[in-house]
Amino acid sequence: MAYKIVDKLEYETKILKENKELIKDFLQEKKANGKRPKTIYQYGKDAEIILTLIYRHFNNKSLLDMTRKDIRSLSLIFKDMDMSNARVNRLMSTLRSALEYFVEDDELEYDNNIGKKVKGLPKQPVREIIFLEDDWIYKLKDELVERGEILIALYLMLSYISAARKNEVIQVLKQGLSEKFSTNVVIGKRAKPFKLYYNQEVQDLIKEYIKLRGEDDVPELLVHLFKTGKKKVEYGTITSWCEYMSKVLSEILGEAVKFNAHALRHSRLEALSSGKNKDNQKYDLGLLQVLANHSDPGTTKSYLQNHDEEAIAQIFGMTPEQLK
Repeated sequence: MAYKIVDKLEYETKILKENKELIKDFLQEKKANGKRPKTIYQYGKDAEIILTLIYRHFNNKSLLDMTRKDIRSLSLIFKDMDMSNARVNRLMSTLRSALEYFVEDDELEYDNNIGKKVKGLPKQPVREIIFLEDDWIYKLKDELVERGEILIALYLMLSYISAARKNEVIQVLKQGLSEKFSTNVVIGKRAKPFKLYYNQEVQDLIKEYIKLRGEDDVPELLVHLFKTGKKKVEYGTITSWCEYMSKVLSEILGEAVKFNAHALRHSRLEALSSGKNKDNQKYDLGLLQVLANHSDPGTTKSYLQNHDEEAIAQIFGMTPEQLK
């Protein structure tokens, strides 16, 4: 369908540059997450159709400004072009997936995937920010090690200590990690290259895991060990690990706690900001911004808990609970 709809010259010269850049970032994220080249190619072709029709029917509106009504109208335009239901669903799925990526992008002021509100589209739960206490992380790590789950414990601590996103952690290569405290260069949001940094405790886990893993020619650090061979950890595995770790942590604490991979990043930055960490040391926003690889300190600040009530309670000589 793409060749019948998309005109190459029109796409290169008329389509809103912002929209093309947004899609470029979206495709880069898919690539970093290990999607197959063929899948990424199809996402790109679908996106070209979407942006072309937005130019022709919605005055070249920014993807970030599309309303629920606009997206519903877009789906009707697809149908009017005699596309099959399966084709329309795939195009709408690509659009929804792109909008969801924009929601998760730290540097975009886009908080609501309105594509989810269009009737008939698959829905995803809104990501809830969960803050885990620093000592919970270490208790969870000890329990995972006790259970022989060294690989999951390694992911937990590397992700937490480095404050990295999950797609960044799975890009870490094993070579040389036992002799230093930084990783290879990984590709983060908006195709930004940087290293991840960790401490002695993480390095000790790396050494233990590498010893358990033995010799192989798989370059990635996080690798499943099967009787039939070894396979690198995929993006979706992290979600399963977080579900498992949530259950383990709930058992440790005696109360239900459910968290996702992003919670580890939030929790690490909050622990460093508040001083409620293993070293009992507070770090200013500028240092946290560097660790998080944020371009704007406002983005880093948005990762932290709101302590306004605690400040007001202190002014009135009360506890936050008394104010409620």
